[in-house]
Amino acid sequence: MEESRGTIRQRHMNATATATATATATADADASLELMGIKSNLDRNSFSNLSMLGMAFSIVNTWCAIGTTVNASLPSGGPSSAVWGIVIAGIFNLCCGVSLAEFLSAYPTAGGQYHWAAVASWKSTRRAISYITGWINLAAWVCLAAANCLLVSGIVMSYAELVYPAFQQKPWQRFLLYIAVDVMALSYNLLANRYLSHLNKYNMFFTLAGFVISIVTILACAAPNFQSAQFVFTGFINESGWPDGWAWQLGLLQGQVDSLLDATLEASS
Repeated sequence: MEESRGTIRQRHMNATATATATATATADADASLELMGIKSNLDRNSFSNLSMLGMAFSIVNTWCAIGTTVNASLPSGGPSSAVWGIVIAGIFNLCCGVSLAEFLSAYPTAGGQYHWAAVASWKSTRRAISYITGWINLAAWVCLAAANCLLVSGIVMSYAELVYPAFQQKPWQRFLLYIAVDVMALSYNLLANRYLSHLNKYNMFFTLAGFVISIVTILACAAPNFQSAQFVFTGFINESGWPDGWAWQLGLLQGQVDSLLDATLEASS
């Protein structure tokens, strides 16, 4: 009984220490914002560190994006573009992520790039540069959201054709499905925003499980008829009509890391 009471007491002390540390970190973050003339009006307990990681993982979702766009990369550069493009894009995206993290550590604001552009620019041009940066960033959000909805509608239509061989999708059907996916995402963000943190964590584990299952299934179905290593790592195909160099670079376009910046003021620490 004494041991049980001691365990409960220790857990209570640990929970209290964690809550105190979180409150201290939140107070320090808010104090830093006040020094910059910014007042935090958002709930910092909306997203935990794991939820923020889940958000980034869900939006970028590299393996799913590659799986749905490989039909474009293979004719535009071939397997060498698909394989080495991931490596090259990963390196440059890492550089972008580190640069954004450096700015974010100094100026942790939800404005992100447009605020940093104003801070780092000359006084005479900061408004113009910040304005242009903000609109470019907004255009990127719109394009990214549209691309995600398009990919989801494409996956659903492809699955329908796989299950029902007689079914042939029509452009208007895919467009309506695209609109439906967009409306569902909008409705969830408007009506069920409080559960978004949990959805982010679920999506991360769901996509990781899907990645493992997909890899195992593809390898099992393809065995033993694998392509040679030379074809996989050096094979080049260009059926795009573009020059070889441009065609190969089409496989270098990957995901973004901007989304986390705008949820900064809703993170717990």
